[in-house]
Amino acid sequence: FCNIQKDFTRESLLAMAPDLVLPFASIIAAYIVGRIVVKILHIHKDRQGLFIVFFFIANTIFIGLPVNLALFGPQSIPSVLLYYMANTVMFWTLGVYHIVNDTMAGKSGMSMLSLPALKKVFSPPLLGFLVGLAMTLFDLRLPDFVIASFQYVGNVATPMALIVIGIEMSTIPLTQITWDRDVIGALIGRFVVCPVCVLILLPFIPVTDMSAKVFTMQASMPAMTNMTIVAKSVGADVEYSTAVSFISIILGMLVIPIYMFIIG
Repeated sequence: FCNIQKDFTRESLLAMAPDLVLPFASIIAAYIVGRIVVKILHIHKDRQGLFIVFFFIANTIFIGLPVNLALFGPQSIPSVLLYYMANTVMFWTLGVYHIVNDTMAGKSGMSMLSLPALKKVFSPPLLGFLVGLAMTLFDLRLPDFVIASFQYVGNVATPMALIVIGIEMSTIPLTQITWDRDVIGALIGRFVVCPVCVLILLPFIPVTDMSAKVFTMQASMPAMTNMTIVAKSVGADVEYSTAVSFISIILGMLVIPIYMFIIG
């Protein structure tokens, strides 16, 4: 809610709306590839949702924002937030649905339109995002002290997610992390499939030069830390989510410079 209210105006949202097509199209393309790869690799049923989410959801704010600021400067922030908007919508809808499905699919065949699924999909983060979007489009602003209060609460989210990941990692000996197809396939989806989808679609969906660079970098970021929080809260395979998230952060230090070289 705060990111939308502080960093966008009605005019800037409408002006930048056309550049939203590429992030949504590339994320959906990566999602489709993930769905196909799950079947090809015969991923364990209790991990299929998380595996798919690794393919199309990136860490666009905690890691993506500072990386793009360092590479391209403050002028990259609007493009960073455009990808963030698409990434956020897709995570709190399709992403959460598939993570929840890891605990129920194959047992009850949960429908996307079922009440339990809708309760998880329309979570507080997504509702906050949608309310912020609507208020910005109607040019409605809350008082500064209210925004400041919301921001204090919101700023706790990422540190809390990292604490949870740290706690979960402390219970998993590194020797127990198996480099099987579930892990390697998810990492290939995160660092290869998602950014390649952006690069393939760039000639067909024109965007500004800055957006092209930022979208490619955003797509190559490590896994979203909130995945582990959601996995833990709904009873999905939190050890698998934690392990792949941790490895993706370490590998990100190698992969991010490679994509920067490709873009350059």
